Amino acid sequence: MPSSNQPQSLGSVLSELVDRYGYRERFDAARAVEAWPEVVGEAIANVTEQVWMRHGTLHVKVRSSAWRHQLQFQRQQWRERMNQHLGREVVDEVVFR
Repeated sequence: MPSSNQPQSLGSVLSELVDRYGYRERFDAARAVEAWPEVVGEAIANVTEQVWMRHGTLHVKVRSSAWRHQLQFQRQQWRERMNQHLGREVVDEVVFR
């Protein structure tokens, strides 16, 4: 953190602390999981059972093999939409199970 006595926004202070203590990856993973329903919309969110992030890969458990197959074709688009929503490259890959 800067050593000046100038006021800083709470957001910038928290962001610096997250980076300093090595929590950025966990924080971004939580944001990605939380954003999934909003990014994909209600129809697709309703056919997914579980979403988790590990080492840059967003894992999505899908209720049926037909939906899994359909979503698999669009995995690059989902990755791009997630990263756009998050404002930075957080998701390296999306895997549907």
